[in-house]
Amino acid sequence: MKRLIPALVVLLAITTACSQSMKQPDIKLNPHPKMRYELTLIVHDAPGPFESVTAYANYETETNCVPEAPITAGNYGSKYPVGHSVPVAFHAVGASTYQGTIYMDLLQDEDYYGLGVCRWRFKSFSVPMKAGDVTFGPAITVGEIASRQPKVEYFPKSYFGDPSVIKDTRTGGMSMSDSVARAPGKFFSTTLTAAEHFE
Repeated sequence: MKRLIPALVVLLAITTACSQSMKQPDIKLNPHPKMRYELTLIVHDAPGPFESVTAYANYETETNCVPEAPITAGNYGSKYPVGHSVPVAFHAVGASTYQGTIYMDLLQDEDYYGLGVCRWRFKSFSVPMKAGDVTFGPAITVGEIASRQPKVEYFPKSYFGDPSVIKDTRTGGMSMSDSVARAPGKFFSTTLTAAEHFE
């Protein structure tokens, strides 16, 4: 019996760690966010209309406040940040221009796992644009926003209405490259800009 007790303690500790890792945190909004940015997307020379244009602000926590991955994940001892995406109201303000507002400090820091306060950080802003079975995905990261430079990406026009494209394909954009420079007419572009309006 004495030998069994330590084994039970170890098993209980492992079970607790696993259950903590799988716990979904109750994420709340910061009641007084101040780090406000206005995002503008301009689409140039797309070969057709998009069925939908949506937008998301993407956040993640630090890793020092989360439990280690469970043994069943095959990587016990590793820690992964908690990620969370928030839909953003993104409105057309012209034939090919969209605008929306994000807050980098939108999520409220909290202690979700009893390991210390999880501090949220803004990671990126993404704009899925659906056309048939293809979703084009312009995006801008927090570092690119900090650079205060517009983010320009290029996408193949041939993906519009191409029956050979795999259903539900998601494609990210590319920066200016030799292939784009050689045949600019085969691509359409998106430009994402962020303007700071701290409150």
